[in-house]
Amino acid sequence: MASKTVLAGAGMVVLLALAAAWYAANSKGSGLLGDVHEHADFLLYLDGQPYDFAQAKYMSAANHSLSNFVHLHDLDGKVIHKHASGITLGFFFQSLGMRFNASCFVLDSGAAYCNGKHLSMLVNGKKSGAFGDYELNDLDRILISYGNATDTELLQQMAAVTDNACRFSEKCPERGRPPPESSCVGGCVAE
Repeated sequence: MASKTVLAGAGMVVLLALAAAWYAANSKGSGLLGDVHEHADFLLYLDGQPYDFAQAKYMSAANHSLSNFVHLHDLDGKVIHKHASGITLGFFFQSLGMRFNASCFVLDSGAAYCNGKHLSMLVNGKKSGAFGDYELNDLDRILISYGNATDTELLQQMAAVTDNACRFSEKCPERGRPPPESSCVGGCVAE
């Protein structure tokens, strides 16, 4: 009887281990805090106007963290700081109290941009349909545009997306060292 109990227990442990391994291999989630230190430039245009993310309410600081995994700081509203792998644009905007998917962009104020105009996203100059599911990569340049922009206007908006992420990621030393990340949360030393 005791051997049957031991065998049943061992079988259950093996089954749980297999289930955990399957879940880890098939679930898409964020990595461990600090497993990466990457940066991406971005801009959001709403009806042809750039949205200002350089506001204190969108910044993480030593005494106020919106997310340790991904954030903005030092009143730079154009460079996303990412501290874990697997982080999506949707997760980033959710940390700011916003929502972003293929059909709608909702600001933290509740203003919804989904009433029949076109929502576009360009990553590194190419159209993307991933929207909120897009996983941020180091040195990405991301444009999100809602409105009636033509392809030419989208390219003009894309040209306005900075390329400052390379300084924070220390990938363009010819442009100088990155500014101090004094209010960084979650580790800011480039790895």
